[in-house]
Amino acid sequence: MASFSAASPPDLLLAATLEDDDGSQRGLLRTAWDFSFRMVLRYIKNSYKDDPFRTFLEVCLIGFIIWYMTKQKYNIGNNEIELSEKEIDELVDDWKPEPLVPELTDFERETLDKAALLDGPNGTKVRLASGNSKALLNFASYNFLGFIDNPDFEKRAIETLRKYGVGSCGPPGFYGTLDVHMELEKHLAAFVGHSAAILYSQAFTTILSVIPCFSKRGDIIVADEAVNFSLQQAIALSRSKVYWYKHNDMADLERVLQDVNKQLTGRRGKNALPRKFIVTEGLFHNTGDISPLKDLVELKHRYKFRIILDESLSFGVLGKRGAGLTDHFNVDPHEVDLLIGALSYAIGASGGFCCADKDLVEHQRLSGLGYCFSASMPGILAVAASDAIRALESNPEGHFASMRENASLLQSLLKRIPGLQVEGALESPLMHIRLTPETLVRMKRSGGAWTKTDIDRVLAELVEEAQKDGVFLTRAMYVDEHERLLPNSSIRLCVSCSHTRKDIEKCAHAIKNAVSRVTSKKR
Repeated sequence: MASFSAASPPDLLLAATLEDDDGSQRGLLRTAWDFSFRMVLRYIKNSYKDDPFRTFLEVCLIGFIIWYMTKQKYNIGNNEIELSEKEIDELVDDWKPEPLVPELTDFERETLDKAALLDGPNGTKVRLASGNSKALLNFASYNFLGFIDNPDFEKRAIETLRKYGVGSCGPPGFYGTLDVHMELEKHLAAFVGHSAAILYSQAFTTILSVIPCFSKRGDIIVADEAVNFSLQQAIALSRSKVYWYKHNDMADLERVLQDVNKQLTGRRGKNALPRKFIVTEGLFHNTGDISPLKDLVELKHRYKFRIILDESLSFGVLGKRGAGLTDHFNVDPHEVDLLIGALSYAIGASGGFCCADKDLVEHQRLSGLGYCFSASMPGILAVAASDAIRALESNPEGHFASMRENASLLQSLLKRIPGLQVEGALESPLMHIRLTPETLVRMKRSGGAWTKTDIDRVLAELVEEAQKDGVFLTRAMYVDEHERLLPNSSIRLCVSCSHTRKDIEKCAHAIKNAVSRVTSKKR
């Protein structure tokens, strides 16, 4: 430690001041400077004796400061190259910016140019705005229950529009909630048979909000490899550890669940007990088949997982009451921890919902991004959805019997067409059709392998040929680069209870003629 002499600083300062005969201010300042300088020298001397490393460090620091303050500053302008106006113009002309999006292929441009544009309302029959005024039988929209062009619903919608206006203009938590929203949530929970329900304004963002709301980084998701695009995106957004099992293969699912639990055995620390979910669909959008819910529930209990079930397509379609997959298999809805549905398919409205225990629903009101940061559903759509559910409750057989009969009839007729492959469950009003591999081989007379674009082009020709016979179809389209398991190219068919037997037969006949004409062309 530094030490000082016996004489105190005030005494020294006073003595020095008295020695100054004229007592001027200049003498006082000079004396103070001399005193300070002696104190600094004494401090350096004593500190060097007691702690030489500290003195060395301070000297280096002072030297660095002096060097930094006196060194020549770097001037970026010294490296500038003067260009003439001609050289600048040449560089600008040669510059080619990267495209914001990939350039469209010839087939993609052709598909966009030929995209169907409806002239008038959607329904069992539609008219295209292409100059052809002939009405076409619609087998392309998800109007399974015929609610789109129901006159009673239209009348009620007009009354609701006059009462509530067009939109809510606010999220549910900020003056966007209407009484019809709360009524619809109670109605949905009661119809499905769950404890509570929450309403979202868009079907796509429902799934994107629910899964990340409960499954976070470090949690585990085991998902069917054939789930739709929205489920794939929701799983990616959750940042959870993801495992995939073969489509509807319960043996493979059990193998994956065993492997997951084995990996967790003996784990300690923060992620020793992660949340574990099985994610699947009720009615698969990409295949048209149904999940074996009873087997899923059994595996859920055996391996201590939770189930997230997307019933977007199965709600209003499967089951005696149309309540979805739980109704179809007569399974207690509480066995499904998070049941997600859409109101934009069979119900003919818009938006989505999630049915779950009350605590899980209330958690979404605070943490569901699609609920907190999106404007609530317009009142007109909430009323339309409630009316559709009441129609199902009052006369379930009137809708489901004819829809399933039509679906079964169309499947049986299509399976008789040579060269055509049909995919979809018997109970499903949604099915996919594609040309068999043998048919494609026969068509490729020039030899060589079929590319996906080649097959898509042939299916587009089938759609155009069917339109000539008065039937409106559509190809199943995907964002190829973002699909985890890209489905095979197909034409997606949707059957409605509003279709008559004659309509079904006409559709099958048009497809048969289209297949015959397209497959007979030279390639």
